[in-house]
Amino acid sequence: MRLLSAEPETTGVEDVELDPELKQKLLYTKGDIAECKVFSTDEILEMIEQGEL
Repeated sequence: MRLLSAEPETTGVEDVELDPELKQKLLYTKGDIAECKVFSTDEILEMIEQGEL
């Protein structure tokens, strides 16, 4: 049984820097927020199902 440690193995910043795909998705999201684009839960679920997210 693996117990969760109090400290994460990496930081969020490290995770983003180590994963170019995650970094790109976050940059797109930042752009959407800056442009005041919002999505409903149903829209997000559909994007996930279509592999967009």
